[in-house]
Amino acid sequence: MKTPSIDNVFIPERCQFLTWNILFDYYQSEFIYTNQRYEEILKTLKSFLPDIICLQEVTIKFLNLLLDETWLKENNYYIIIMGNILENNQNQPYGQLMLMKNFRPRAFSICPLDISEDVTNTRKKRTKQYIIARFALNLDVTIDVINLHLHSNHTLNANEKRCQSLEYFFKTMNTQNYMLIGDFNFGDYDIKEQNILQRRQYQIHDLWKDIYDLDEVKILYFNHINIKLIVQ
Repeated sequence: MKTPSIDNVFIPERCQFLTWNILFDYYQSEFIYTNQRYEEILKTLKSFLPDIICLQEVTIKFLNLLLDETWLKENNYYIIIMGNILENNQNQPYGQLMLMKNFRPRAFSICPLDISEDVTNTRKKRTKQYIIARFALNLDVTIDVINLHLHSNHTLNANEKRCQSLEYFFKTMNTQNYMLIGDFNFGDYDIKEQNILQRRQYQIHDLWKDIYDLDEVKILYFNHINIKLIVQ
C-alpha cells in the first residue's frame, strides 16, 4: 500500500464519513451469513469510497479480504489497525480499524478505555480500546476523530459502563474539536445515556439528529440505532 505524502495531513473540506459495526461471527454464525455479508460490505465501501471509514468488530478474516481489495490501493487509503485483530493468542480476536483516503493523521494512538469493574467478578475481561487520530483542518486548527465501540447489552451493567465511557471522553478530551464515531450501543430509550447527552447539549451535538429529520427516516433510524456521531 502506498504511503501518503507527509504533507497530506489535511482533512478534506467536504469529508464523507462512514461508520459500520460489521459483526464478528463468533456467535450464531449460521444466522448472519458472514461470507455473503463481508462480500456486500466490501462492495458498499468500494461504491462510496468515503474519506474516513471507521469499522468495528473487525476480524482477521475480514481484514485479509479488505487488504486484497484493489480499490484500497488505487485510492491510496491509509489504515490504522487495532492490535487486537492480529493477536492469535487471544480468544476470538476482533477490534476496530480506521481508513483514510489519500491523507493521513498528524498523530494517532490506540488507547484502553478504562472504566471501573466489579472486583468480585474474577472472570477475565476483554479491555475495551479506542482509536484516536488527529487531523489538520488548517495550519493552526486540528480535530481528533475517535473510533469507539461501547459495551453492548449482553455485557453485565452495560448502561453503567456506557455512561462511564461517555463521561470519560467528555471530561478527558483536551481539545476543542473532536468527533466520537462508532457503535455506541444505545438509542433514544436508554435514559441514563441520553441524560448525559442532554446535560451537555450546548457542548456536544448528535449529528444524526442535527442533520436528519427523524420523522422522515424513522425506519432507517431504528434499524441503525447503534450508529451515532457526536461532535464537539
